[in-house]
Amino acid sequence: MKKHLGKGIEALISEVGIFTKIQEDIKKDNVLFLDISKIKPPKWQPRKKFDQEKLSQLAESIKHTGIIEPLIVSPSEDDKYEIICGERRYRAAIIVNQTQIPVIIKILDEKQKMLFSLTENIQREDLNPVEEAQAYKKLIEEFSLTQEELSVLIGKDRSVIANTLRILSLPKEVIQYIEEGLISSGHARTLASIKDENLVIELADKIIQDKLTVRDIENIVKQLKTKKFINKKQKIPPVEVLQIQKEISEFLGTKVLIKPYSNTKGKIVISYSSLEEFENIIKKLKK
Repeated sequence: MKKHLGKGIEALISEVGIFTKIQEDIKKDNVLFLDISKIKPPKWQPRKKFDQEKLSQLAESIKHTGIIEPLIVSPSEDDKYEIICGERRYRAAIIVNQTQIPVIIKILDEKQKMLFSLTENIQREDLNPVEEAQAYKKLIEEFSLTQEELSVLIGKDRSVIANTLRILSLPKEVIQYIEEGLISSGHARTLASIKDENLVIELADKIIQDKLTVRDIENIVKQLKTKKFINKKQKIPPVEVLQIQKEISEFLGTKVLIKPYSNTKGKIVISYSSLEEFENIIKKLKK
């Protein structure tokens, strides 16, 4: 134990006074109290931005009730304990001058530390899509993992990891929109399927301005990828057209595609897959 934990555990022993109890506490994940000066921020924290207003609210709560959920920490080589989970609680505790923090000590290597931090943030949905993608990228590069190996480690499908990583290929302006919460992960993954950078930026601006849903932008991208919409000079169908297209499709009970060529011209394509379906469409149109 001493060989693995270094002087950090010695300091803890001097405070508690019983070596066997410390051993048992660590083995059983028992809660211990450490001086806040012995704790340091995590090296592998995937989250880069903290909401200051929410942090202040958490600090106020800690001031009155203390820290209810212990932090997960791991001994580091500088005789301190590195946070694995719970940096927000640590930051809030500093704001209200907390002197001691409840912790659970785990003996982890660097790979385990990062996996633990990443998984905890994903499960809590604390990461924005860019932070999540950057964390995946760092894990893959630092530990020479394949996407398949990473999917097993964090319990997510390889396709999800691949689509999330593609977000990092988006233009800087769009990445900033994602970080600011103006564009969702669903929007981002759809935009990442487009190679034309200028078109991606144009669509991103349209998502924000017209408050397009993920389904709206998916429909636009599908239309852009059809042979008649490959021409970059074609205008992107406005959200009103997509809404009308959806309503007609629901009314007729079949796929409907509105293809505007200009502000005054275009065509409506109604699909059917059988004679019976065709007759039903005709009946509804005659009503």
